Amino acid sequence: MPKKNTASILIFGILIITVTVVFFWITSAAENEKLASDGIVSRKGLHLHPILNIYIKGQLQTLPIDVGLGVVHQPIHTHDADNKVHLEFSGLVTIKDTMLGEFFRIWGKQFNSNCVFDNCNGPSGTVKMFVNGQINNDFENYPMKDEDKIEIRYE
Repeated sequence: MPKKNTASILIFGILIITVTVVFFWITSAAENEKLASDGIVSRKGLHLHPILNIYIKGQLQTLPIDVGLGVVHQPIHTHDADNKVHLEFSGLVTIKDTMLGEFFRIWGKQFNSNCVFDNCNGPSGTVKMFVNGQINNDFENYPMKDEDKIEIRYE
């Protein structure tokens, strides 16, 4: 009889371990699927460099040096006055993290489909955005990509 009890306990233990592993595997898969549906761009970080040119009444605006750099190093920032935006993330990155509006939020400047800086749609002009030469109406919701040529015009 003791051998039967040992075998029963062993089988029961293996069953419990199997059920636990399957449960965690299913839960993990469901969580990964949920993250993917939430717009995960990368789980291991990313490093992108789009170019952002802003024209106000034909005048190119130079992005300031070190936007987003200081006491707190923001993952979206500038280094030089070359209108290159740096997206340098480690770990999990969502589409929301890469949106053009995030750069403007960090910079402390207004940008959306109606306004760029203090220039808003009206008799004086209209905000338009182009990405890689094509009109784009995503404005602040545009997820920036490496080597994008983003052009915002108020004319």
